[in-house]
Amino acid sequence: MTETAIKSNQQEAARLFERGVAAARGGQRRVAAGLLARAVQLDPRHEMGWLWLSGVLDDPEEIAFCLRSVLATNPHNERARQGLAWLEQRGKIVSQPAPPAVVAPAPVLNAQQAEAQHRREAWWVQWRHTRRDVNRARLVLWLIPILLLLLTISLNIVLRQAIARNEAQALAAARPPAQATARPGQPAIIQAELSASRNAALLAYLSALEAPRTQLRQSIQAYRDNTGQPGGSSIAHAAAARTLRDQIDGAYRAIDRLTPPVPLAGAHANYLVGLEMERQALDDMLEFYSSLSIQYANRATLRMTDSTRQIEQARELFDAGRANVDIIAVPAQSAR
Repeated sequence: MTETAIKSNQQEAARLFERGVAAARGGQRRVAAGLLARAVQLDPRHEMGWLWLSGVLDDPEEIAFCLRSVLATNPHNERARQGLAWLEQRGKIVSQPAPPAVVAPAPVLNAQQAEAQHRREAWWVQWRHTRRDVNRARLVLWLIPILLLLLTISLNIVLRQAIARNEAQALAAARPPAQATARPGQPAIIQAELSASRNAALLAYLSALEAPRTQLRQSIQAYRDNTGQPGGSSIAHAAAARTLRDQIDGAYRAIDRLTPPVPLAGAHANYLVGLEMERQALDDMLEFYSSLSIQYANRATLRMTDSTRQIEQARELFDAGRANVDIIAVPAQSAR
């Protein structure tokens, strides 16, 4: 055998020895025995390979053979001597001197043959690794639809809160306005004229505002009917969200054309900001349905929450403006 082949065998033996030691420490004695046996076949003078191999075998004669091989390589190895003495004292082996030279228990295999034999004997290790990878992939495939379902549910909850908000607005709109009292320090006729002019502007604005708000409530109710049924698909939910987005866009343009009276200018601005946030949230939802990217779902939820806050503030101001509408009956003037 050439020097290059001997060096290659020693390197392969060292690699197999490391794997055998790892298997022995892991409690896999049979695997460790096979790896260590191939290591000493490739390098018969591998002292630690023979010593570790003796520790994973069960037959006393085989153990004694490995310990004598250690002493043939290194006559001063105390662990091997103590092991042989222990076996002889208990009558498990017949006392005999260590062989002058190491005799390999089997023909020497080259590196490729040893690796092929190892693959055949350790097929079950590869099978366990493959099974572990399959189980991990299966877990990921189960987690993805569950996560998407949870995100869809959270988006629907936010939209249902918006629906409840609009229903509360409808009830508030149906409430009759409060009766106002005359302001001191002004003649009754002037007070009546000022109140009537202010009330006319407020009522005209609120009446014009009621039509797009009613349309919004109907659109949200239709969205709830389309997405509230169990077993709905993502395609159907996306179509319903696109329809609602278009209807909110139309309501935004209609309200933006109105000129609010001074007391309701802040409410008007808040309402438009809330509608714009709702449009952006629905755009994010449509992106989520098409790409299934979690960041769009999270952004839609945050924008829908901000939209609810803006529209709720506007609703409170609208209700306050309606409550302050003065309805003062101007007394009829008698003919003089």
